Amino acid sequence: MNQLDTEMSNPLNLLSDRELQVMFMVTRGIPVGEIAKQLNLKTKTINSYRYRMFSKLKVRSDVELTHIAITNGLIQTESFYYSA
Repeated sequence: MNQLDTEMSNPLNLLSDRELQVMFMVTRGIPVGEIAKQLNLKTKTINSYRYRMFSKLKVRSDVELTHIAITNGLIQTESFYYSA
């Protein structure tokens, strides 16, 4: 399997481990400032990761990023529902 096949089967393979970590947090609705605090990074660094992911995955928003995360199994839609 060549790189193009790998990218087409799962575009998340384009992302670094840190980008995947940030993507998971963003798609869970964690604010950028909180992500930065939890990872001991600056908010500017987190935003750099976001925009790098946007470029690699050819998306323009966190909503599109979330769609890719769900489609490729990074997160499950059931995890968005909370019990009262």
